[in-house]
Amino acid sequence: MIILASQSPRRKELLKEILGDIPFVCIPSSFNEREISETDVRKLCLEEALCKGEVVSLAHMDDIVISADTMVSYKGIQLGKPKDEEDARRMLRLITGDVHEVITAYAIFKGGKVQEKRVCRARVYLEKMADLEIEEYLDTLSPLDKAGAYGIQDKDFIESKILSGSYETIVGLPIDELEEDLVKLGIIE
Repeated sequence: MIILASQSPRRKELLKEILGDIPFVCIPSSFNEREISETDVRKLCLEEALCKGEVVSLAHMDDIVISADTMVSYKGIQLGKPKDEEDARRMLRLITGDVHEVITAYAIFKGGKVQEKRVCRARVYLEKMADLEIEEYLDTLSPLDKAGAYGIQDKDFIESKILSGSYETIVGLPIDELEEDLVKLGIIE
């Protein structure tokens, strides 16, 4: 069986694009993301993906486990999911009207061991948002469960330009790279 160690509906949709009719289940990891002290955003993102996947893989030794983590980095500052509405407001004021980096790391496990891991990056420009636009976006609650307090798919509120990397990396699961690794490991054809 294939397990996606996530409860993200966006990651679930993206994995479905890769797997097609191959069934999989979603089992979120119980790993506490705040336990890691790494400061380099790319390393931190990979470490969190690895820790999430290991927890689920050790509980499901016979299964393939795919775990991922996404972070936003703005001028070296890590922006994860906002703690609350005020934190989301702060993040949006910080990154709109400028370029930032989105990092998604993923790992593939079998038997509690890493089979493959990768860190993918994208650079994104977000149009400047006025305070009223930020408040309207916050009213949707969408920013509260996303790294950097925004979802690139929220096109009614967010105007963006992808400067490098893929849309899927920004959403939370780099499907081209993941598919390549799943094929290489013989998990899919």
